[in-house]
This record gives sequence, C-alpha cells and structure tokens, in this order.
Amino acid sequence: MKKRRIMLIASALAVTAFALTKFQTVTAYAVEGWMSEGEEWRYLDENDEPLQNTWRQSRDSWFYLGSQGIMLRDCFIEQGNSLYYVFEDGARAEHTWVLVDEADEDGHEAGWYYFGANGKAYRGTASSFKRTVDGRSYIFDESGRMLTGWFDEDGNPLDEEDNPLEEGVYYADADGALKTEEWLDYSQLEIRGLEDLSSDISGRDYNEYDQVWLYFNNRSKKVKSNGDKLVQKNIDGSTYGFDEYGIMLPWWTKVASVSNADKSNPTSDAPARFYAGYDGGSLLRNAWLWMYPSDNLIQDDYDDGEYSWWRTDQNGKIYQNKIKKVNGRYYAFDGLGRMQTGFVLFDTRSTFVAQYDMDAWSSDDFIEGNIYGIEKADLYFFSPDELNDGSMQTGNELKVELEDGVYTFGFKSDGVAYGNRNRLKRVKDSYYINGLRLEADEEYGYGVVRENENSYRVVNTNGKTVTGNKKVVRDKDGGWLIIINSRFAARVDDEFKPRWHKGEEGTGFYHYDSDNKEDKYAGGLITGSNMEPLLDGLPEEERLNF
Repeated sequence: MKKRRIMLIASALAVTAFALTKFQTVTAYAVEGWMSEGEEWRYLDENDEPLQNTWRQSRDSWFYLGSQGIMLRDCFIEQGNSLYYVFEDGARAEHTWVLVDEADEDGHEAGWYYFGANGKAYRGTASSFKRTVDGRSYIFDESGRMLTGWFDEDGNPLDEEDNPLEEGVYYADADGALKTEEWLDYSQLEIRGLEDLSSDISGRDYNEYDQVWLYFNNRSKKVKSNGDKLVQKNIDGSTYGFDEYGIMLPWWTKVASVSNADKSNPTSDAPARFYAGYDGGSLLRNAWLWMYPSDNLIQDDYDDGEYSWWRTDQNGKIYQNKIKKVNGRYYAFDGLGRMQTGFVLFDTRSTFVAQYDMDAWSSDDFIEGNIYGIEKADLYFFSPDELNDGSMQTGNELKVELEDGVYTFGFKSDGVAYGNRNRLKRVKDSYYINGLRLEADEEYGYGVVRENENSYRVVNTNGKTVTGNKKVVRDKDGGWLIIINSRFAARVDDEFKPRWHKGEEGTGFYHYDSDNKEDKYAGGLITGSNMEPLLDGLPEEERLNF
C-alpha cells in the first residue's frame, strides 16, 4: 500500500498544479481558460464567465471549480453519489491513498481513503463491501474511510460486545489489508471471547491452547466449520483442521467420551485425527504417532499421560476399531485408535471388543473360557513389544507367559486363535482351546484331552497326540494309560503293565501279574475295544480340559 500523508502527496503533485502558472496574469479576458486573481484560480468560458460546480483539466490533472467559481483546495468534494478529494494545489486525487488527519465540518472522518483512476473514493456498499488495491483487499465504510479490525459476513465492523471468534469472518490489520491466504495468531491480539467458548468439534476448552491460530482463504474469509464436523484445508502442502470458530486444531479432534461401564472397550463413531501442534499443526498422514489421548478421548489416559501408538491413513484419519495392515504387518486398534498388544478380541476384524495383557489370565482361564467376550469374539495375539513391534503373531509354536507359567499358543495365518470361541481344535496332532495348546503336566508326562462326550485323547508334554491301536504308556506317577484305537480307554495303578488278552471276560486289556504263575490275568478285564472309557482312575492333574 502506498500510503502517504497529505503534505507529501501535495508536494509530489505540485508540478502538475504548476501548469496553472501560465495563466498568472491578473486578467485574461475574452480568452477561454484559466485565470488567477492573487492565489485564487478561476476558469472562464467563451463569454468570460467563471465556471461553477464542475471539473476542468489542466495537463494530466483535474481541478474543481466551486459554487463561486473558485478552484477548491485540500478538501473533499461530494458530487452525486461520488466522493472526491483535491490536494492543496487543487489537483484531484487519483490512484492514490490519502490520509486525513482530522474530521472536517462536513462529517468526513479522519483516516485513510483511497481514490481510484476516475478520482472516486472507494466506498462500501451492501452488495460490494470489499475493494482491491494493488492486489490486496480492503473494506471501506459508506463514506469511503478505510476500516480495520474484525468484520462479519456482510463486511460490517463488529461491535465491542461481539465475540470475534463467533461473529468475525474477515480481519484487517492496522494497514487495512484483509488477511488473505494468511495465518493470524489470535493470541497475539487483544484476546477476548476465549474464556466463554469451548469447541464441540475438538471437545476442548480454549484455555488449554498455548496459541490460537486462524487462517483466511483466498477470498479473505476465515476458514471454519459450518457444521458439527471439522473442516480441513491444504495449505502450503500440509493439511490443517479448523473448528466451528475457525481455530486451528493443534492436537486431537473430538471423539466421543468414554461413558460406558466397560472402560476396556471405548468406542466412537466420530473419526479421529491428529494435528501435530508440535510441528506447526499440520495433519499427520500415513504416519505413526506416539502420543497420549486428549481428556475427551479417555480421561484416565489423559490424566496419567498414558502414551500409545496411533496410526493415520492417507486422509489423516486415525485407524479405529479395526485390524489393519501397515507396511506388510497387521496391527490392532481399539475404538479410539490406540494400538493394542497382547491378547485382543475382535467381533469380526472391524469391531474391537477387549484387550488383555499376557499375565492377566491363567491357563485355566483359557481352557474354561473365563475371559470376557471370548464366546462371541475372535481371539488374536499381538506382540507385547509395544515400543518396537506390536504386530500380529501367527503360527502354532508361540510361547506366551501367562499368570501361571509359560505356555504354547497357536494362531492361524489370519491371526485367529486355534480353538477360537471355546471350540476345541486339533491342529497337526495337537489340541488347542482359545489358542492354548493342551499339554501334559511335566510332573505326570501324559494328559488326557476330552475330544467330545465319548472320545478322549492322550497327549504328551509337547501337546502331541499319542496314537496306537493297543498301546500302554506309563506316566511319571506310576500309572498306566491304556490307548485303544488311538483313544484313551483307562488308567490303572497296577504294578505291572496291563496286557492284551483273550480271556473268559472277553478280549481286551487285563490286569497282569507276572508273579502269579498259575494265572497271570487273574486281576480280570480292564477295558476292551467297544467299552466306554474309564475315567475313575484318572487323576485331576491329567484331565486337561474337563
């Protein structure tokens, strides 16, 4: 803006006015043109009559002859609906700013005015309140005076009682130029209105903000949301979010507060985004961030400064309520978007149910299904190395330390546990229930798995099924486990190993006594091929899932 005080402009234009000095003879009759009488200038027509209330040109400048035919100087001129200004030398102001130091008796207030190519002052109207000068936009009142400060949607200056954050749409600094494709640090102004506002979009009170940034677009309008969802804008290659008052979001956008009784499963329908206030407030896209949530996300984590990993997509949205592939690996995110580790339950891969640390449960809890949500959700396992990994783990030989020791777990290639939802599953000669592989106690060496109501299997300490048509194995407690057609048939505490025999009681395994020379099978029949399994002699320690 080329703003100059009146006296400077007048001096600069004195050369133009000097053109009038060629008429400095006291009288010039019968010749149409300019004449002077002392310091006063008139313009005579062909009848030697002075012109009144009209403009006349001299070289490149225009001059105004007043009601008495005398050229006017250093004043405003109202002509119809137009406002003009003439300098001390009488030349009309054109293509220039004029600073008026004091109000005149006709009501023209002190301030800056701009006069265009035709000498008319730029004046605000209801239909066009913004005017452009040298590529920048300004607002003028109806009298032509340039305005500064805050303006509403219609270009009207805000009153003292108006809250700029609520009513303000345009803003002009002291130089009068409207902020256009520019940032404004509202906290550097005389702040007012912040204490009375809180954002429904961000869910935060403004007293939490160290700085309050606003942005004005290419039409000089404050960028703000017009609804209950944030508005995003790409600025210089980065994306920023703005709330309903036009305040840039320097942290989390709003996600519904955790109000349900089950705090382990906070969820929200609102998409969460993170704007890196520590890095200028730009939206993070396709990025991991290690951050604690805002208080409206979850109060406890906010109060404790509980950090978690979060992941954004290409649009800057936080992954929520899903298992998502990132750089070739799968990760779990709860309803708020926090990455989950350990045991995680999902009802389908898009409805987070719960998360449990590895030592939250014992092996019996997995066997008996004493885990919230286990019957209606799929169980997954994610690396407990939260800081460096956290990805989905698969395979049938995963060692996991539970509350009561280290156990082997198995998960399919899609991450779902073998034996998911309390359904026993045989995989590669081993049995799994809710991911846990059923293995014999080291102190006994063998255990029995209840396959169904009438079928039982023997497994060893590695969880492998012991097979055989007519097989007897001895546990470390001294008992004999009898296996017929690869299924558990009975257990006895005999001194000698039971033998298969075709005796008076039928064909099957008999109690055997090598010291009885007359009848080594006098102990009788234990069990046969078509007999129900005998469970009475089976110790509790060898009953793995019943």
